[in-house]
Amino acid sequence: MITNPRAGPGAHRVVLLCGFAFLLAACVADGQQSGGAEEVVATKQPRHATYNCGEDGAISVENRSSSVRLVEAEGDSYELPASPPTQTSRYGEGGLALVVEGREALWMKAGSEPLTCVR
Repeated sequence: MITNPRAGPGAHRVVLLCGFAFLLAACVADGQQSGGAEEVVATKQPRHATYNCGEDGAISVENRSSSVRLVEAEGDSYELPASPPTQTSRYGEGGLALVVEGREALWMKAGSEPLTCVR
């Protein structure tokens, strides 16, 4: 192996710069992951919630982990399974669907205009 006596100081700088870059990248990755965890906590749905749908009244939603029970202002109630089964924000069956995201719920019923409702 041939060594270059002048490569020492330059090699040390390269190693230090690479180390600094690695630490900086690790800090950025941790910050991004932390923000993601906070978003998950912020979007977790309460067990019981009422969503105001404006002139169309309100809907009440009971979250039962793998399904929801939705009650409309008129008193009609529906049991909607998670769709797909591992989902925690989309529920539906047949011509009915509910999508919950943060403080908003989109309630869709076949033959009716979709309702955007706010908690």
